[in-house]
Amino acid sequence: MVSLVRPAEIGDAAAIARVHVATWRTAYRGQLPDDFLDSLSEARYEERWERTIADQGSGVYVAEDAHEVVAFASGGRERAGEIGFAGELYAIYVMRESQGRGHGRALVRAVTAGLRKMGLTEMIVWVLRDNFPARRFYERLGGTYVREQPITIGSALLQEVSYGWRSLDSITY
Repeated sequence: MVSLVRPAEIGDAAAIARVHVATWRTAYRGQLPDDFLDSLSEARYEERWERTIADQGSGVYVAEDAHEVVAFASGGRERAGEIGFAGELYAIYVMRESQGRGHGRALVRAVTAGLRKMGLTEMIVWVLRDNFPARRFYERLGGTYVREQPITIGSALLQEVSYGWRSLDSITY
């Protein structure tokens, strides 16, 4: 299946927020405290995504299936000073029922095209260490393990790992 991916518009913020909250609740149940996941607010995420899209400091993209947003991704300049990676895939989330249909790969293509327009030639992504489906996705794309670090989300202290591509041309879609 070919995924319809396009740059996000302000009007997509509510749909992105819906996907964001729903995917966090399914992907991270058992890894993050239930009270934290249950407290996630689509309204707060909608405001955040409206600001992010309006800011234009990063690229935000949505994937549609039957004219409904089922996935999104964002990326831009690397944020933490990681040596050797000027670009970063900030977020990519696909509704569970829409996974395995090419949306993720199409969104990575869109993000990398945006990074190229910014003059960036490499990319890093951070993922929770225990999120094995996401880790396998990045490994299939040719991502190389970079390092691990602690991260606090809500009241949970977790580990996250990074995968990197020293050249956007090395991504294996």
